[in-house]
Amino acid sequence: MKIKSNRINKENFNKFGTVIIIPSGYPNAQTEDYKFWSDIGHYQIDGKTEIGICTVFKHALNRVTTMERHKQTPEILIPIDAPFVVPLLSDNDVKTPIQAFQVNIGEGIIINNGVWHGPAIPVGQDQSSYFVIFRLGTPHQDVDELNITPVIIDI
Repeated sequence: MKIKSNRINKENFNKFGTVIIIPSGYPNAQTEDYKFWSDIGHYQIDGKTEIGICTVFKHALNRVTTMERHKQTPEILIPIDAPFVVPLLSDNDVKTPIQAFQVNIGEGIIINNGVWHGPAIPVGQDQSSYFVIFRLGTPHQDVDELNITPVIIDI
């Protein structure tokens, strides 16, 4: 199967989580030194969080064969040095085809608890690094894995 990645926005990403983008409206606070926008995204995690960095590498085919989910925590992804495309599959509807979304520098996403997601794919570079924020211990205690029929993502 081959799918096309989508330019992310709040509406098309809604069933998977929250998109964090720089608002176009007026900031909540502003001086000559800064602008600050408050309340542009929400998430709930019980207990401590951890921050990690993941680096993904481009392959000849943008093929996804596995996905994972976390039942006890949302997962926040924020690009550091390059955009990436993330494949997603709703926990409530595993029969619906995978969807893929491009996340650019200056944006971030909050993937809801229970949403299946595949490894990110770098866009425009051979590799991409991004911050990963979720509940402390998630990589060791809260990872379900799913093998899927291979999907090629057209970026």
